[in-house]
Amino acid sequence: LNAQVKEFNSKNKWLKRGLCLLPTKFGIAFTAKFMNQGGALVHVYTDGTVLVSHGGTEMGQGLHTKVCQVAAQAFGIPIDDVYVNDSSTDKVANTIPTAASMSTDMYGMATLDACRQILA
Repeated sequence: LNAQVKEFNSKNKWLKRGLCLLPTKFGIAFTAKFMNQGGALVHVYTDGTVLVSHGGTEMGQGLHTKVCQVAAQAFGIPIDDVYVNDSSTDKVANTIPTAASMSTDMYGMATLDACRQILA
């Protein structure tokens, strides 16, 4: 790429190109620790299906699908046997905003923790 820039610049008197690298760093999560928590409620029914309720908001990022994948993997069942309930504070209270790139991490781990408690 550097060679292409030099070649372009040698052929053009007034129009020049350059290269720039700018490292960028940003954190994820919230700065208030109490907001870095997620909750999940997992029901296992006698027909082998599973219903997961979690505090996250599905808004196109695939959160429900990811939570289903976590539960299916934890129980060793097909993903088609796992269902997700609409998010509601009557099922999982004290939910936090679905933001800061944290939804999958928080609600996925909350689901995994609930599944592990059931399996214990």
